[in-house]
Order: sequence, then C-alpha cells, then structure tokens
Amino acid sequence: MDGKVVESERLRLKPLSFSELLSISKNENIETIIESEAISSSVKSAISKKLVKMKSINVDIHECYTYWIIINKNNQTGIGFIGFKGLLNESGYLEVGYSISPNYKKQKLMTEALETLLKWAYGFRECKGIIAIVLKTNIGSNKVLNNCNFKVHSSTEQENNYILEFRWRGDI
Repeated sequence: MDGKVVESERLRLKPLSFSELLSISKNENIETIIESEAISSSVKSAISKKLVKMKSINVDIHECYTYWIIINKNNQTGIGFIGFKGLLNESGYLEVGYSISPNYKKQKLMTEALETLLKWAYGFRECKGIIAIVLKTNIGSNKVLNNCNFKVHSSTEQENNYILEFRWRGDI
C-alpha cells in the first residue's frame, strides 16, 4: 500500500493494505517482519472481521479504515496493531482499537502509537473525536487512554466507554 506512514520518536505506523491483512490472517509473510507474539488469536479475529468489512468499502478510504502496523524503529519489527474499527459513527466519532506484543508492554509504546494515530486523525475536519470501549479489567488499555487524555464518558459494570473530543481553533 502506498499509504501514508506516520512516525513518532520510537515508532513508525504504516497502514496495511487489504492484501497485507489477508496475508497476516493466513500466516503468510508481508514486507515487515512481525513479532509472532503480536499476532494473538484476538488480533487474528479482528483482522478477519476487518477483511469482510473492507471488501465493501471504497479503496480510497482503506487508509482510514484499515489496521496500521506499529513498527519499532530500533529493530524494524512489527510489534502491534492500531486502527479504527469503522468509519465515522452517526455522531462524527471514530472508535479506536489496538494491541501490542506482550514483549513491548509497560514501555509506553502503545501510548506513543495512539498519540501518533490521534495526530493523524486530527487532520480530518469531519471527525469530532475518538471513542474507545475497554474492559475495566484491562488495566493497560485504561492507562493508555488516560495517558492520551481520554475521559470516561460512561461505564457499565464491565466496561469503560472513553471519549476524546477534538477541538479546533474557532470551536471555543
């Protein structure tokens, strides 16, 4: 995919094409070496669902709709995935999802990846912000969202529903 690559100090985020996602789902190689621990069963399940949805949308919006591979600049290895779970909802928000190899947890790399993706998404004027739904028992994800200034919008017994509202000059 000739998609836009976005970078931070330690990471490179690259949007994956339909064929790259398909290769990952079939345990085939892609150009980037991906750490095996980054491809959990839940990641494979999410990629399978994404592939079904991507078949029915215009290729011009795949970059916004696909998963992005998180590449560690130190070793050029894929260490996780991040992306939006669909297009803008009826309120103008995107829902984010992400996963990282257990070998790279507790290094603030997912916080850095999310901040990087948020900067990219901020460029879409029609997007009012980002939402995330996280199990309360997922301490790491709750921490990542708090680090990125998301606020708990609502809660159930099992989940926290987070929101990060974008503000542009002139909105205040």
